[in-house]
Amino acid sequence: MTVSRNELSWPRRSFLKTASLAGLLGIPFSSSQATATPMKSLEGKAPDWVRTVRHQIPATGQSLYFQHGGIGPSPKPVIEEVKRLLDFQNEGPADPRYVGALGKAEDSCRPLVAGALGCQKEEVALTHNTTEALNIVIWSIDWKKGDEILTSSHEHPALRMPSYNLRDRLGVTHRLAPIDIGEDVVDNVLSLLSPRTRLVAMSHVSRRNGRVIPAQRLAQALRKKNVRLLLDGAQGAGNVPVEFNKMGCDYYAFCGHKWLLGPKGTGGLMIRKEILEATPVSWTGAHSYLSLDDEGQYEWHPNGRRYEFGTRSQAVFGGFAEALRWLDHIGWDKIYQRISDLSGQAAQIVKESKKFELVSPPDKESRSGVFVLKLPEGSSGLEVYNKLAEVDRILVSPLDKPRDLRVCLHFFNTMEEFETLMARLDQYC
Repeated sequence: MTVSRNELSWPRRSFLKTASLAGLLGIPFSSSQATATPMKSLEGKAPDWVRTVRHQIPATGQSLYFQHGGIGPSPKPVIEEVKRLLDFQNEGPADPRYVGALGKAEDSCRPLVAGALGCQKEEVALTHNTTEALNIVIWSIDWKKGDEILTSSHEHPALRMPSYNLRDRLGVTHRLAPIDIGEDVVDNVLSLLSPRTRLVAMSHVSRRNGRVIPAQRLAQALRKKNVRLLLDGAQGAGNVPVEFNKMGCDYYAFCGHKWLLGPKGTGGLMIRKEILEATPVSWTGAHSYLSLDDEGQYEWHPNGRRYEFGTRSQAVFGGFAEALRWLDHIGWDKIYQRISDLSGQAAQIVKESKKFELVSPPDKESRSGVFVLKLPEGSSGLEVYNKLAEVDRILVSPLDKPRDLRVCLHFFNTMEEFETLMARLDQYC
């Protein structure tokens, strides 16, 4: 993937068009934004490779972007690939020549996922998001009244809502294991297990404090108890190293549009091949079978594709494949080390502050790019979030606790950006 310096530039007139469009749409756009310091000045001491990739991500020229835990900004090659494939597709949507090419673009995702997340391509099912992947596993179980599902105290509605649905529809007991900093996750989970526990499902990386749970140790402990483990990797894949086969969990759900910088509407599920046949298909339809006849005889795909069904935007999955190629070209080890270094430096800055508190774990083994700090007494995370976005073009996330603020640090963020954020927080709080 060779891109010239000229191709990497993000023209200033694009920013001016954005400002004009924002006004037409009624989006707040203050006068301070129009005269804001150019974002390139906040690259500071960033390595040359970081400066180069920043120029390939349009969002870095528009704002200080710390929202990767909600939706990550795609780089230009991803955006251009989706556009190219959509244009190509619509030259002849039903023409076999075009249909076949789009199918190949989608199919190219599976080996790229396998390479990035440490599984075999046969263990990959492509989904539209993490929620879909979680539901594929949850509804593969023949739940009975009195059965139990165990999740953590930090879960996203993507996992909470299916658990509540099981409780209210089928009488399944929903238990919660604490995973706050200082809690022994494995001991907490094991202490809550019972003979009726059918599934343990929890986040690999907490959305509320960025803690990376000891997944391998948990998987080993549950394997001895013959209880399956489903990990929600929405905040894991692309943020921290994921080696599915080494980790030992049974299922790992993830999305493409957060830390992997792919388009919305992309994601996946990794299923340990040894339990493929023991994970029944619940949602099905066209494309989930290898063969089908009019007498009702059918054969599932012999791999993760059996969980894929229905029409999907193949151009978008082609864009997801391009995102994985782009990240692989940069280097996964380099990406994860950069994220760890940034979160470590940010933690030190907050710990030395007399005004703010560190919510995220400080130790290298447990921390991630999901970085959370607590504002002073009397401050509102939601109010600060709105002010930062409207006045300063700084994008962060408010959380469930009213004084907590989530600042997601990806490899292309810089410490100068973080220091600028902290200066604004100091002013507003």
